[in-house]
Amino acid sequence: MKEKKDFDGWENIDWEVEIDTLEFDLMAINSHNKNNPNVGNEWKIWPKEMTGIILLPLGYNPPTWQTSPVLDPDEEYSLKKGWLKLAQFIDENDSISLQENTFTIDGKYGSEFSFDISMELSMWLPPNSLNRYENSIRAIRNGAPGRGNLGTHMGYLEASIASWKICINLEDDGLVFHDFPPHVKGLELKQYEGWSTFVNPSGDTFPESLLILIELLIADNNIWEILHQQELDRRKANEEWNKKWPNGRPDDWMYL
Repeated sequence: MKEKKDFDGWENIDWEVEIDTLEFDLMAINSHNKNNPNVGNEWKIWPKEMTGIILLPLGYNPPTWQTSPVLDPDEEYSLKKGWLKLAQFIDENDSISLQENTFTIDGKYGSEFSFDISMELSMWLPPNSLNRYENSIRAIRNGAPGRGNLGTHMGYLEASIASWKICINLEDDGLVFHDFPPHVKGLELKQYEGWSTFVNPSGDTFPESLLILIELLIADNNIWEILHQQELDRRKANEEWNKKWPNGRPDDWMYL
């Protein structure tokens, strides 16, 4: 049996990285595994606890009044395994960069994508938008209090529209529509509406969904088929609206 060697994963931490960020937590996983002589090809060591400094696997520190565990043992194991796998994938792939909570992904055919991650809400949003939308999304999940106030309602609406949205980094030409890239063949449409770039989660856990998304963006192919179908659906819905209300949508349309 191979003898285990003493290894402290906290010794090589860059403490200049902002602590309450995904970048810090994944760096902690990296430092406990990448150069650890007790770890083989697959990362498996979860960072040693340091007074709640790591927000993962849950994504936030539970309130002090929360006495019972938020996660059961199976959920905790599944999440930790997913975050370990994601951290290793990111470390081994030069197409991925992460600064605090913002990912930038370089696609295989030259596309560039970016998005923010909320660990607490287990969600991605447009880059550099967490401070703008996180409180509203949290409130929506708690029943959307104050939604009768117009300003609060608009804040909830904007946050809902931002949920699960990614950004395709293009030169800003002031146009609403953008061309689908030429390397993607067989698409019915030539253009998509720039703000409509949503990718819903498809994994059993958030880290699994995040890994699937990143792999899609790196491959730089099927992601465009997803966005193309989304654009087809959006145009079809608009046609149905226009047929139903050819003179414009009434103010109380949602109640009709």
